[in-house]
Amino acid sequence: MKKSILKKVFTRVLTIIIPFATLFFLSCENDEYLYKGSDSIWLSGDPAQEAKEDSVLYSFKIYSSDVKEQTMNLIVNLTGEAADHDRSFKLEVVNEETNVTAGDYEIGPTVLPAGKYEVTVPIKVKRTASNIDLTKTAAKLTLRVATTDELGVGRTERAKYSILWCDYLIRPASWDAIEFYIGPFSQARYKFIIDFTGYTDFTEFNRDYNRIIGFQGQLLKLLNKYNTDPANAGREEGWPYMNDNGEPLQFGQGLQA
Repeated sequence: MKKSILKKVFTRVLTIIIPFATLFFLSCENDEYLYKGSDSIWLSGDPAQEAKEDSVLYSFKIYSSDVKEQTMNLIVNLTGEAADHDRSFKLEVVNEETNVTAGDYEIGPTVLPAGKYEVTVPIKVKRTASNIDLTKTAAKLTLRVATTDELGVGRTERAKYSILWCDYLIRPASWDAIEFYIGPFSQARYKFIIDFTGYTDFTEFNRDYNRIIGFQGQLLKLLNKYNTDPANAGREEGWPYMNDNGEPLQFGQGLQA
């Protein structure tokens, strides 16, 4: 009887000890994979602003002339452990990859809040830039992570990030949704669409082929109306409406320009 009781007690003890022992050994075994370096930061852009891995390009042209400034989002990412206090970091200008002066932009607070693994730094850019005609040339500001007492440079290939802005039309990522039926991107084609339909983004057209074909028909009618109206003879867009290549603008399938 006593042996039976002792056996049950021993079995229960093992049931409790083994799981904890297993967790302990697994923890020790995987300890080599735990992050042990110093905390550091690296840079990226905001996907909502169509940012690329190392840069973002913004155009003021799709907005009216009273829009003089825009805020671009630079995302600072932490490699390491979040701290229980705010930590300051430093961003320095890469002069050889920058063509603007300090008066052409403003960099927001460079502080990583307590408990956070990333923070968005607002970069305010202006529609005019010193010694640059933004209607022809893009402004460029390249920033680089600099080491501080608390935060070093992480992912050296992502230690720099460029913010570019201009005042001419640039190809939106959503142009892919309409290109086959409307034609390849050109500033003139995009401007016509903006001026006569108000569309600047075409995400909602994606894979809706009936709607795209309807949009194509609408543009052809609007273009024909423009080209047959003598009142347009003096407009800078030309009469007929001209494309970037100096040829009359077209909309449709199979276009090369």
